[in-house]
Amino acid sequence: MFAAALFAAAPFAASPGSDDPNDPGVPEAWLTGTAGAAIPAGPAAVWTAVVTLHGADVSDQVVGEIAVEAEEGTARIAIFTLRPAAGTAIFLPGWVGRSVTIDIAAAAESGPLYPMRLFSGVVDSPQYDPAARTVEVRATDDLQGVLDALNRPALDSLIGGRWSPVVFAASASGWAYAQDRLSTVRGSLDLSPAGLPRLTPWIPAPSAPLTFGADQVIDGSLAVELADRQGLVNTVDIAFTYRFPRLKAEGHALTYSYVDMTGFAQYVIDGNWFLQRSQVEGAISAAGGTVVGAVTYTPMPSTAVAVGAGFWTPNPPVDATLCMGFAAVIAYDYAQTVQETHTVTVQCPAAVAATGVMRQSMSGALEGVYQDAEGWETKAKLYRADVESVQPQDLPTVVSGKTNGLDPTLTADTDRAAATVAIETLVDVAKARIWASHRRNTVSATVCLNPAIDLDKTVEIDVDGIHAIGKVQRLAHRMAPDSGEATTTFSLAICAVSGVGTTHPETTTAAAAAPAAGQTNLPSSPVVTFNNAAAADHNFTIEFPAVSSGERAAAAPTIASTFSAPLVEDVFTVTL
Repeated sequence: MFAAALFAAAPFAASPGSDDPNDPGVPEAWLTGTAGAAIPAGPAAVWTAVVTLHGADVSDQVVGEIAVEAEEGTARIAIFTLRPAAGTAIFLPGWVGRSVTIDIAAAAESGPLYPMRLFSGVVDSPQYDPAARTVEVRATDDLQGVLDALNRPALDSLIGGRWSPVVFAASASGWAYAQDRLSTVRGSLDLSPAGLPRLTPWIPAPSAPLTFGADQVIDGSLAVELADRQGLVNTVDIAFTYRFPRLKAEGHALTYSYVDMTGFAQYVIDGNWFLQRSQVEGAISAAGGTVVGAVTYTPMPSTAVAVGAGFWTPNPPVDATLCMGFAAVIAYDYAQTVQETHTVTVQCPAAVAATGVMRQSMSGALEGVYQDAEGWETKAKLYRADVESVQPQDLPTVVSGKTNGLDPTLTADTDRAAATVAIETLVDVAKARIWASHRRNTVSATVCLNPAIDLDKTVEIDVDGIHAIGKVQRLAHRMAPDSGEATTTFSLAICAVSGVGTTHPETTTAAAAAPAAGQTNLPSSPVVTFNNAAAADHNFTIEFPAVSSGERAAAAPTIASTFSAPLVEDVFTVTL
């Protein structure tokens, strides 16, 4: 391995550098990291640092080491020390929030060449040392502030993923909203050295643009750290309940005849009573039913009927109030509470086989809000009876001989679609957790300072029997002018569980369908009783079958589903 990283450091130069790390003036070899100001290539490299504060070049005031550190999902930070000229009056509180940039460049007599950005941000905390008369500047790229300045559509476009107000805080914005979305994504969000937000997938690029071997890695810097079993997650159990009302309508087809023309004469001779139409309507109403449409009555004879030695003679005004029978469809409207329990398992089977079940759990709940819920049964009854002309927002169709269900129109943030999004969001959170827990293995190394190494890069290391390819998880650039040393220490996140080449397929995230409202057969028919004998009380009743407890009592279906969580294992081998 490379034994040292000591190169000539020119005096800190005065140049503003470039706001674009991909400045067209920088040689392609520098952009790709195969060459650079601090990378030996032919003659010894001579580098210089370019530091600006609030737009002013302060490179000649820098003393000591300059450090820039970055890690996935966190703010990039920079630390350096300034010694302003003696007698300079400064207002240190006013430094907070001032812009800071740091570049590394090749030193030349004409000034710094090919500056490449290492840091863009603002002063977070200036600390004054009275003894040394220096100011230590701690700066941040203000990742949280940058995200707080973006609205939801911008963050949606930047991050992707899923989001649900059922799972996350409905009022979340900026940084908090971004973290919510990121929890469903297999990637990391940070700012580039130029301060631009970017999302980088955890899965490495198909080919590593940067490769380091024994000639580039500094002696003694190579390190491997493996994840402990306790921190692994390969199974996530999700329990989600969805409670909502279901509207139902029973349709009872009722046909009744107590006399016809064949037996009419004898019926009259026996002194039996005729049924009044008002009795029919009263019996239906007393039973709580509602006529769908209108009752179809069998009218009394319209001509004289021979009865024994005489005749029964029509009396139209009276006969219009009587009937020989009737037919009607009777509706019963009511609501049922449904509480679905979705039991979801998200699992990586190969990871379970390798390490045993390492379980986490999550839960969620949503209650559907029906704005027309209050008094719905009464509204439905009055509308079907033509007492009210305004139809309720939702009304199940009456089907003869059936109980017909209807899931009503709920508010947009509590309806079926909202429940589906919530479940799918939890599934994607689980998938991301499983992947994240399996990429806690790291391979680290230190090389000559290389600006091309950053959090969005895939890097290959092949040194001393260790071969690894992974995404950069963290890095630290350090420039020490006193020693001339300029290095980059970086760590690669390595996803590993069963070995390179093992396939961990994914089940598409789609919530399991819940049982539909549907139709069921009525258990029995209504019973009609007419005490029509001359000496009877002449009462007329209709007894409808009681609503089945299974139809009206709270329903509690369980919907089970299983999803396979994906993993893409990174190249990682150790040859002893």
